Amino acid sequence: MSEERKKILEMLAQGKVSPEEADDLLSTLERGESQSVPQKARRLLKVRISEGGVEKVNVNLPLSLARVALKFVPADAKRELEEQGVDIEDLLSSVSNELQEGKLVDIKDGDDSVEIYVE
Repeated sequence: MSEERKKILEMLAQGKVSPEEADDLLSTLERGESQSVPQKARRLLKVRISEGGVEKVNVNLPLSLARVALKFVPADAKRELEEQGVDIEDLLSSVSNELQEGKLVDIKDGDDSVEIYVE
């Protein structure tokens, strides 16, 4: 069983996602696996969000699942990104269509921070 599949099932068991959301994630994962993308070409979207110096979000997921995972980003985090001029949809379109890697977003406000990057 792949690591991504295990993580989705763990999120389901912990009640972090509904059965329907888990099914969507697993279906997207299966579609990605069936395309026979070489392991080297698989990239990860990494999101780190801290509030008051405390890490609130630490997510590593295959870039192919990023759009589905947007459902789980806290509304206040999305709002903060929008206030900083970051359009998440445009960001995902950009990195999905290109081989861009590295830090895409780095926002710091006192002890709060948002970092998004691709590896």
